[in-house]
Parts: sequence; structure tokens; C-alpha cells
Amino acid sequence: MITLTDIHIQRLHAEAARLSDEADRRLAVAEDSDDSDDWDAWKEADGIAAGYKLALQDVVREAANPDPTPPTPALTYDDWRDQYRPVANTVVDWAPFDGAMFKTCGPELDAVRAADPACIWTLVDGSNDDLYVLSGRHLVNRLGYFITERPWAGDGPV
Repeated sequence: MITLTDIHIQRLHAEAARLSDEADRRLAVAEDSDDSDDWDAWKEADGIAAGYKLALQDVVREAANPDPTPPTPALTYDDWRDQYRPVANTVVDWAPFDGAMFKTCGPELDAVRAADPACIWTLVDGSNDDLYVLSGRHLVNRLGYFITERPWAGDGPV
């Protein structure tokens, strides 16, 4: 976890204001010249400023509540296993989770990379020693991967 002091937050707000001012300056230039390159420069600067402001809002919200209550899992592990059917790790003789987990390095990671991305899941360590299985490949707090017979559907995580 990153701890931000008030001075850090002030500096982040100052940078957000600077980016917003730069976008406003580029808008004024674009309106005066009516050059498409100037309009493109304004769009880019405005997008950067807007993205920075949104990211800053998330940082401030997280700083106000550093330990939010973790979401309730959509499925229990047993329900997830029955629904998506993890395949056996055939790269090694023994693997955790009834032989279905793949390590995060070496030949086991190569097998994960070769699998259909919609069939890859990551076992992560959550707060309070809770374990979560997240759809897709994740790096932060990962303990291992699963490959399933059935893909997860949709654009969002499961």
C-alpha cells in the first residue's frame, strides 16, 4: 500500500491543474488557428488532463478509505470449479489445488501463456489472507494460474 501525505495530494492537485491549464491553452490556440493539428493537440491534452483528474479522484477516494471491505465473491471456489472446469497441470508431477494450479514461472508459465486468454484465471492473495480466483492473467499478489476448459464470458472480470 502507498501512503500519501497531504503534501503529496497537494502536488497531485497542482499537476492536475497544470494539465488542465495546458489543455485550455491548446484549445485557445486551436480556436484561433482552426488548424486540424492544433485541434488534435488539444484533444490529446484534454484527454490526458481528464484521465489524470479521474486517477486523482481514485487516489483520494482510496486514501480516505484505505481498507475497503472486499467484494463478496460471485462464486465459491467449488461452484467456480464445477462451472469452469480447471484442467490438470500436466507440466509437473504434482501441483496444488488437486493438480490444477500452474506456477508463475518457467515451463508452467509458458503453458499458461500458450492457453486461450479467456480460459486463464489467476489465484491472488487478498487482504486478511483471503484467496481469490480472478479471470485473466494478473501480476499483483498472484500465487498461481489456472487454465479452464470453459472460457469466462464478457468484458469484465469474473
